[in-house]
Amino acid sequence: MPALLEHPLTLLSLALLLSLVMPAQRLPPLLVTGLQRLGRRLNRPAYSPGYLTVAGGALLLCLWLPLVSAWWALATLAPWPALLDVLLLWAGLDLGRLGRALPLCLRQIPQQRHLARLTLAPLCLRQTDPLSELGLRKALAETALLRLAGDFTLACWYLAGGAYAALGVILLRATAQAWPRKLVDWRHFGALPSALYRALAWLPFHLLALTLLIYPGSLRALRAWPKGGLWAFPAAGRLLAVAGGGLGAGLGGPRRYTAGTDYYPKLGGTAPLGQAEVAALLRRLVLALLFWLSLAWTLTLVPLLHG
Repeated sequence: MPALLEHPLTLLSLALLLSLVMPAQRLPPLLVTGLQRLGRRLNRPAYSPGYLTVAGGALLLCLWLPLVSAWWALATLAPWPALLDVLLLWAGLDLGRLGRALPLCLRQIPQQRHLARLTLAPLCLRQTDPLSELGLRKALAETALLRLAGDFTLACWYLAGGAYAALGVILLRATAQAWPRKLVDWRHFGALPSALYRALAWLPFHLLALTLLIYPGSLRALRAWPKGGLWAFPAAGRLLAVAGGGLGAGLGGPRRYTAGTDYYPKLGGTAPLGQAEVAALLRRLVLALLFWLSLAWTLTLVPLLHG
């Protein structure tokens, strides 16, 4: 029993509960803002693309080494190192923030669109001011899918590699958000962090996309699967395509990150994404994550009970 209390799955479950009860509302935005300010000192328009790519990778390495050293020192000196794992996961999870912001935003969209834009703005990179009612619903759905898939990636790597793997995922995720390749100004500087994060997220994103195939509409979702390869990050594109295709609703399409409009592939179905479809998508996503958590607990407890 003492071993079970310090099992990584127990610590992950405690972090999930803590995130739902007391979300880390301010810590992730502060981390991303700090990384942006740090990156701007090296990311100058006058520098060549090759230099910026190397500079982004070098800064990532300069951040990673002190973090690992500090974590090792804390874990060595702490009386209960497992508590540090819980706090690390709590700080890196978006689940609690999304659990409060997205349902509120969904309720605000029909009658209080200006408030919905303000609620959604801190959670997504795109500009929310010009979004229509349909645009807000699509932005909300895509934000939920990609951010919760990021949490799933963090959970998978923590269970596979422990706290150091989780620390790496959190750092890569934060740098990918702070130095986004979707923006021209960061395209070269954020290339290496983005590529590393996508490599780590490839398998978890595909596992989550395959899980969404068990719901009604799986044939539509399967037909939509190939279009996901047109996305800049194909694993994320397939997740969006399967989620939208299963409901027969469209995701993707044009969006604004700056003053200009960026044209992204249209994924999923052809019908407009309605309020009911967004709510259904959120339920499916939460149930898919619960499925994997339940499966992990089953695989952990059965050997203990029959050992």
